[in-house]
Amino acid sequence: MITRCLICNSSVVLSKDAAKALARLMGKLEGFLRGIQQSPARQPPITSDLHCESPLERAFNLMLDGICGAAANWNSTGDFIRDVRRFQFMEYDCLCLRCGAKYNDEPIPRR
Repeated sequence: MITRCLICNSSVVLSKDAAKALARLMGKLEGFLRGIQQSPARQPPITSDLHCESPLERAFNLMLDGICGAAANWNSTGDFIRDVRRFQFMEYDCLCLRCGAKYNDEPIPRR
């Protein structure tokens, strides 16, 4: 079921949970890419009589460095997720990306 905006009836509505998942994905991807960029495996393969790094081994080492970078980036990713929830959504559940309206999926009962 598509959630539609209560103000402009747009279908481009982002839920707080979806924003959290996207922020987590972006943070992990950033850490992964930083891990690869800082990797010593980016240097040319070592060629010696004892050891010659194959392209598959090089790719595997880059992936491991990227995973380590993503894990190391978790604290800043958590801070980013908290900021998104606090500043973009506040106490609301949905954000319309077209008109900027913030609202809850289910109406909150008034007292």
